[in-house]
Amino acid sequence: MARAIKLTVHAGEHDRSYCPVSVELPWDYAETKGVALVDAKSKKPIACQVEGCRGGVVLTWLVNGLKAGATHSLLAKPLAKPEARPAVFVEDDKAANRVDISVAGRLFTSYHYGNEWVRPFLYPVLGPGGAQVTRSWPITENTRGEKEDHRHHKSIWVAYGECDKVDNWSEDEGHGWQRHQAFLKKVSGPVFGRLAAKNHWCTNKGRKQFEETRDLRFYALPGGTRLFDVAVTFRMTERAITFRDTKEGGLISVRVASTMDVPVGGRIENGYGGINEAETWGKSAPWCDYSGTADGQHVGIAILDHETNPRYPTGWHVRNYGLMTANCFAWSHYRPEAKIRGDMTFKKGSATTWRYRLYIHPGDARKGKVADRFHDFIAPPKVVVE
Repeated sequence: MARAIKLTVHAGEHDRSYCPVSVELPWDYAETKGVALVDAKSKKPIACQVEGCRGGVVLTWLVNGLKAGATHSLLAKPLAKPEARPAVFVEDDKAANRVDISVAGRLFTSYHYGNEWVRPFLYPVLGPGGAQVTRSWPITENTRGEKEDHRHHKSIWVAYGECDKVDNWSEDEGHGWQRHQAFLKKVSGPVFGRLAAKNHWCTNKGRKQFEETRDLRFYALPGGTRLFDVAVTFRMTERAITFRDTKEGGLISVRVASTMDVPVGGRIENGYGGINEAETWGKSAPWCDYSGTADGQHVGIAILDHETNPRYPTGWHVRNYGLMTANCFAWSHYRPEAKIRGDMTFKKGSATTWRYRLYIHPGDARKGKVADRFHDFIAPPKVVVE
C-alpha cells in the first residue's frame, strides 16, 4: 500500500464553507478503495471519497470553516476498502422508473426517467425546512393551487427547442423526445452521490438525433441547504446538428414553486446585480438566483454557470412567472438590434460539455451567499500535494 501524503489547502481570497474540493493522487485505484483523511495537527477525521481516474485516484471532500488567506494541512492515507458510511444515497426504484437521492437519511430529489414522460427531470426538490422549491404541476395531483401553464416546465430539466427542426423543449404537437438508455454510474458516498445517465434525443417519430450524457453529483451539505453539479455532454453520433437561435430552451432549466413567483413576492437576481425580469431577461451573467416563499420558508435556488462553458457567461431566459433557464443561443431575441443569430453547429463526432452548479439555500441571494458559492465553483481552494 502506498505511503501517506500531506495536503495543504489554500483558501485564497474567500472564506470557504462546505466547499467541494478535489485533488488527484498518484495511487493505484485497483488497490485504493478508500482514504483516511485527517487534520495534520489534531488527527481529527474528515469525511472524504475517492473515484478512479486515468492517472490514479481523485480524492474529494468538503472544505469548511477555512477563512480567506488561511491554509489547512491534512494527511491522506490509502485504504484497501471504503471506511466511511455513505451520507448521500442513490437508489434506483426500477418499478417506478425513478432514482431517489437522499442526503443524511432525508429525500432530497428524484430523477424520473421513464418513457411515460417526454423528458427526464428532477422532482421533488426539497430545500431548507423541507420546502418544495419547484413547481409540482403537472407532475403530481397535489399541486397546492399552483399555476397550470407551460406543461413542459417540469421542476428541473434539460431541453432545447430547435435542434435543427426538432422541438425538444415543448410538449406541443410534433415535439421531440428524450429517451433514457442506461445509467453509466450510480454511486452513493460519504461526500457525494453520483448519477450519470445516457439519453437519446429523438425526433417526434423516435429517430435518434444525438446522444446526451447527464452527469449529476449531489453533495452532503448539512441541514436543508443543498448543492449539486450537472454536466451535460452532447455527442453528435449520427450527423452534424445545429442548435438554432430560439428563446424556447435551456440547457439547465428550473420552474420554481408558484408561491415564489415575482408577482407574489419572489425575487430574481443575477450576478451583475440585475433584479427581476426587466433587468435579467436576456442578459448575460455568471449566475442567476430565484428566491421567495415556499411551504412557509424563505428560500432560493441559484444556477451557476461555469467559465469553461461555451459562450460563458450565458444569457438567461428568466421570467417573473417562475421560469429560470440558462440559454446561450437566443441572441436574436436578447439583442434584436444587433441583428446577429446565436445558432451553434456541432459537427458529427464532436462532444461538447456544459457544466452548472445548482445551489438551494435559505433566504435571497445575499443571505444565501450565492456570490461566494459561485467563487467556490469557478475558483475552489488550491490544494498542494507534498
